[in-house]
Amino acid sequence: MQKRMIAMAVLAAGVLGVPALSAADETPMVKGNVEIYGQAKVSVDSISTNYDKPQDQKLTKVSSNSSRLGIKGSEGLSDDLSAVYQMEFGVNMDGTTTDVVTSIPTTTANPKTTSVNTLSMRNTFAGIKSKAFGTVFFGVYDTPYKVSTGRLDAFADTMADYNAIMGNVNGTANFDLRPKDEVYYTSPTFAGVNLSVARSVTGSETDNKQDSNASLTSAMIAYDQAPLYVTAAYEVHKSGITSWDSKTAIKGTKFGAGYTIEVTGTKLGVVYESLKDDASKSNFSRNAIYAAVSQKLGAETLKLAYGKASDGENDATKTGATFTAFGIDHAFSKRTTIYALYAKTSNNSDATYGLGQSGAGGAFTPSVAGKSPSVISLGMAHQF
Repeated sequence: MQKRMIAMAVLAAGVLGVPALSAADETPMVKGNVEIYGQAKVSVDSISTNYDKPQDQKLTKVSSNSSRLGIKGSEGLSDDLSAVYQMEFGVNMDGTTTDVVTSIPTTTANPKTTSVNTLSMRNTFAGIKSKAFGTVFFGVYDTPYKVSTGRLDAFADTMADYNAIMGNVNGTANFDLRPKDEVYYTSPTFAGVNLSVARSVTGSETDNKQDSNASLTSAMIAYDQAPLYVTAAYEVHKSGITSWDSKTAIKGTKFGAGYTIEVTGTKLGVVYESLKDDASKSNFSRNAIYAAVSQKLGAETLKLAYGKASDGENDATKTGATFTAFGIDHAFSKRTTIYALYAKTSNNSDATYGLGQSGAGGAFTPSVAGKSPSVISLGMAHQF
């Protein structure tokens, strides 16, 4: 009986396309050219809201910090060309829908929210890759602006994510995006240099009876030759593609640099960002900086980060904020890590910057201006 059940299981795996079991460090494969990958990253977070009574001073939650599941692959079409594809989904591992901020006025503290399903779209596309000329693809993908400095975020996909400040104004992260309806090009790498350009045509697919359709255009260039990484990025939003820009244009410019000292296990990163609204005296016009350092000590990695956003151009309001974070990771293996961190966002009197604003399942935005929330987070991450 046992032999018969084993035989049936093997047959079912072959018929249904279930990936075969692989060695510990190998990637599961289906039909030879499909890679299954993902990240399970969960944490328990204790948040100090800095609210006054009778509002809650403490909140505790389980967060799904950009946990994901995806498949990707390619098929050779010629010596130079390949078809490439990817389907990636966000998985909210705490099992509930989550309210995330989509927009917030500059002088009030009443956020608008939207529900995120337990399974949501992430980087998903199909395209053609040429070894000589680069890759063109279509779908949903992180903008070049977002990609350019993402690797410099020492606490990515946690409650201390740098989007507490970067790409963020007053609690709304509208400049580190994954827009839909994208046409995307990324070049091959020449002498360590590559560039990417993308345009979202959302807003152009229907007649909205306006003089100007909504649009997003994003570009980056990077030099990546160990131990140095240097990048610059630019993005412009027009006519209401995000909750900030209404019928104006908002431009983002960003510069970043990273340096790795292999012999000591030290990583350094710094980012400068300037957001500019075409409207005068706008609180969406602001500058920000972010700096981080990590130090590897055997299985442990110590991390420290600092960020600061300036006030907007409206002299009547104080909408700046300061962000600090420190933490430690312990690597059980290349794939499995546990971590602990502390982070705090200190808001000026009219500001509502928050914590962990990188996606569903791991974000807190104050509902009261001028408060300074902090968090202690204990988590684990497994990548496959």
